[in-house]
This record gives sequence, structure tokens and C-alpha cells, in this order.
Amino acid sequence: METLKKIIAWGKLHPLLIILALAATLRLVALSSVPPSLNWDEVSMGYSAYSVMHTGKDEWGEFLPLLFRSYGEWKSPLYIYLIIPFIKIFGLNAWGVRLPAALAGIATVYLTYLLGRRLFFRRVGLWAAFLLAVSPWHLMLSRPGFEAGVALMLYLWGIWTFLRAVETQELKYWLFAGIAFGLGPHTYNSAKLVVPLLVIYLVWYFRRQLSVRRLAVFGAILAFFAFPILINLSTGRSQGRYKQVGLTTDMELTTQFYEYRKTFPLPAPLNRVIFSKYSFVLVKGFQNWVSYFSPSFLLTEGGPRAQHNIPYRGVLYLTEAIALFFGLKALGRSSGLGRSLPLVIIGLGFIPAAITKDPYHVLRSILTLPGWQLLAALGIVHLQTIKSKFLTPIFYILSVEVIAFMAIYFLWYPRAFARDWQYGYEQAVKFALAHQDEYQQIIFTKWYGEPQLFLAFYGQLDPIEFQRENQALLRYESMGLPWLDQLNSYQIGKFTFKYLDWNESHDSPHTLFVGKADDFWSDTPIRTQIKFPSGDVAFNIVEP
Repeated sequence: METLKKIIAWGKLHPLLIILALAATLRLVALSSVPPSLNWDEVSMGYSAYSVMHTGKDEWGEFLPLLFRSYGEWKSPLYIYLIIPFIKIFGLNAWGVRLPAALAGIATVYLTYLLGRRLFFRRVGLWAAFLLAVSPWHLMLSRPGFEAGVALMLYLWGIWTFLRAVETQELKYWLFAGIAFGLGPHTYNSAKLVVPLLVIYLVWYFRRQLSVRRLAVFGAILAFFAFPILINLSTGRSQGRYKQVGLTTDMELTTQFYEYRKTFPLPAPLNRVIFSKYSFVLVKGFQNWVSYFSPSFLLTEGGPRAQHNIPYRGVLYLTEAIALFFGLKALGRSSGLGRSLPLVIIGLGFIPAAITKDPYHVLRSILTLPGWQLLAALGIVHLQTIKSKFLTPIFYILSVEVIAFMAIYFLWYPRAFARDWQYGYEQAVKFALAHQDEYQQIIFTKWYGEPQLFLAFYGQLDPIEFQRENQALLRYESMGLPWLDQLNSYQIGKFTFKYLDWNESHDSPHTLFVGKADDFWSDTPIRTQIKFPSGDVAFNIVEP
């Protein structure tokens, strides 16, 4: 009992260390098994890093690229280069790919504390850090190898060092702020839009306190990092992802919008201005932006992608929303940058998601964090200050919500949503490679998407050989196809990837087939079967 009292007393004296230990535990425990397997993006970035580590080139043969072709969407480079030393230490596996994101998540919790303390005071920083440490939104995006979490860490580091630079006018803080804000857009696409807008806001807010010389240094660093992005804009590579997911790629909506020109009662030239691509993005983008503030997204439904949030629950806790209400009331009594910055962070952070066609995209909204937690923390501290009767129920409900979410995420989620994480590829690839000498050809279904990189990743294929094989596959771009696996059939070594038609191919001699459950006849002899944790079949592996 005496020891327990000493531990509790120590915890009261060092609450930040307790919070960081909690954040680290939640982000590092069972990292390779929750989520249950690596998804498309994780194996893509992992193998790209592996290829660069061994050859200096990505899997397509490009030397030290500033944008990675990957699946044709041209990924930002920073996370891929960041994981190279981790893959060197841990190997080409889940720990090598995911650990940098998890560590960035822990650092983000600490930066949230620093920002809360700087904008308000220490207790707000502590509560904001705790809420982010247990946040469903942040936790589910900081355990997988998502580069967005590193972008968020750099974003907050940039904000904090900028504020320190303004306060102290020390050159080192201007350098750190420029580096952090400069690297962010090279990490995740949302930062390419949000970071410049936030920098403009901060410069405008502190315009009377800024030294021209210091601002010139800061601007020069930003220009240095922006230059490669501007160069790639001219090639179309920087816009590669937007061309796939942007609002203007939704042909049904844009066609309908343009049809309104014919009936609008103004001259045709003016109608073309009113009903243009730019006005469509503005109108539809604003509608989308407003929709992200809906209770269904924040509290009850979340987004539609099980990789980013647990279906049928929001991205915030109910108690966070209650505390937010009191936080907004308390915000009116605040002064300085704290009165506006949490709202600015939230407002700007939703813009990238709003100008894409996918509804309620949790990952693209990550740069709204930790605006919500700062406001909720301000509300909790306000209730503590006035000794509100609501405080005790809020603490009890928050405790129940946190425990329930952690149980759901760590115990149920890996079993229920393994399919969403491309579970089974690892087992199927390793079985096929272990037995490849027994067959002349291995036909692998491409039903689940992009199987060739799972083969490269889990088989740790020689990057030089893989680069050589990929050169022939670049024909997909000349055919106007966005992705490699839109080819009807393609080949890597003795592996052929295509949709299986058992009526056509079952009599092929010396061939192993790897397909989904219904690719084969019901009485086909199964050599081995790979199942999802739920018991459903992921892959059947058969001989003719």
C-alpha cells in the first residue's frame, strides 16, 4: 500500500510523463498485429524504401526520386526515406514500416502539450495531450504506417517553433520553423494546401512583431523546400493524386453542374463563368467542408473506411464534444493567438478533404488535430475552475468511453476488419514462394488489388531484378491506365497476375493457382486454405 501511494504521488508530480507513457503504450503494443496486416500503401512505401536502401532507386528504377510513382499516384517522399533506417534495423516487416509513424504519434502528443501550454496554460496542455493520447482519431492513424501522422507532427512542430521564434527572435527557431513547415508538404498531400495557408495566417497575425531579416530567412527556407513541388507541378506529378480523387473527377456531379448552364437566364459567356470548373470546386467544396462538422461524422458514424476509423462510431468521444461546448464558451474569454488558432487549425484542416470526392475522409482531415483536443481541454479546465457539477459525470463517462474503445480496437477490430487490411497476402505469398520450385507457373488473383507489391515485399525480391521486370510493365501508363493492375494480365518472374477463370485455366499442368474463395468449383481439391481471423476464406491455393 505504501508503494502504491508513492507511485500515485509521483504521478501527480509528473503527469506529463504518465501521459507520454500512456501514449507510447497505446501506439507500440502489438504494433505488428493491430492493425492485423500491412495494407497496400504500407507495403508500397516499405518496398520502395527497401529498394532505395539497396540500389539508390525505387522499384521502377528512378534514382532517389522526389516523388514516388508507387501505384501511379506519385507519393510524397519523406516517409519513404524516413523508414529506410528502420527497415535496416528491423527488416522489411511491420515494425520497420510502422515504427516511425508510431514514434511521430507519441511526439505529436508531446507537441500538443507544448502548444496548449503556450496558447493557454499548463493544465490545458496536459489535458489536451491526454485527450490526444487516447483519441480514436489519432490512435487509429498513428499505429499504421501512414505518412499523414508524420505530417501532423511536423505541422505542430512548425507552429510551436514559429511561436517561439516570434517570442525570442532567435535565429535557430526561425530555422526550425522553416524546416518543419518545409518538410510537411513533402510528407502528405493535405499538408501541401494546409501548411501554406497556416503560414500566411501566422505571418499576418504577427505582422507587427516580425523582423524583415528573420522573416527573409524563414521565407528562403520555405522557398527551398517548395521549389521541387513547383517543378513537379509543371510535370503533373504533384497533381497525380488529386487527378484521381479530386472533386472534378466525379463525372456525374460535374456533368450535372455544367448542364445547369443551358437553363440559367443569363448570357452564355457569363453562364460559362458561373458554371465553370472553379465555381464547381468552390460550391461543392464548401458544401463538403460544412458537412464535416456534422454530428454524424464527429460522434456517431465517422468515415466509411474501416482502415481509418471503426465503423458506426464517430472520431471524437461524446465527452470531448461536451467539453468542446464549454471550451468554446471559455474561448471567448481568452486572449492572444489562443483565441483563434484552435479554430483555424480545425477550419484549415478540413479543406483538403472537402475538395476531394470521397465523403467523410478521416485521414485527409488529420490536420484538424489537435484543434478539437485543445478546445475540449480548455472546457475541462474551465469546469474545474468553476467547480462545476458536470465535471464528475464527464470524467466517469470519458473513462468508460476510453476503456470501451481500447477494448474494441485491440480485441475486436483486428478480427472483424482484417479484410480491410489485405490480410492473407503475407501467408499466400510465403506459401507460394516456399513451393515455387515445384511449379512452372504460379497464377495469382488480382481481385484484392496490386498483388505484385505484396509479392515483392513479403518475398523480399531482389530490387535489381524487380526493377528490370517493372520496366516492361510501364506500358500501363502509355495505355492511359491509372494503375498497373488495370492490365488484364501481367507477369513478374514465374508469377502471373490476373482474374481467375477456372473454366479456362484449370487444366494447366505444373501450375499453382492462388485465388479467392469463389474462384474455384466447390469440389476443387484445395492444397491449402488461408482464412481471415473471422473464419472466412481469404485465399484458396490449388493445383489443377
